[in-house]
Amino acid sequence: MMNKEITIKPMEILTSVYNFFRPRILGMTVAFLFLAVLMVSVFFTSWPSVDQIPQNLDDPSNIQGIGVMIFTDFVVPFEILSIVLLSSLMGAIYMAKGDGSQ
Repeated sequence: MMNKEITIKPMEILTSVYNFFRPRILGMTVAFLFLAVLMVSVFFTSWPSVDQIPQNLDDPSNIQGIGVMIFTDFVVPFEILSIVLLSSLMGAIYMAKGDGSQ
């Protein structure tokens, strides 16, 4: 029976890891920054309860009170949500478009 000797070359491992991550560094940086902004907005936003929403007796649905809260107290989470929805829509269009070989 022949045994094959396994040699570990650290420089080759580091080079292959570097070559794997080099084209992905920008994407990973953007994803990390997005995650950081998302975590900061989730943990440092005061989340009011339903009874803190300004009540309007003329309109039981209270759409105006909710709109005022979205555009005053929740501007940053609202904008982050709009960016997430826009990027998911762009990704869905890109995936549905295909590569054009069909």
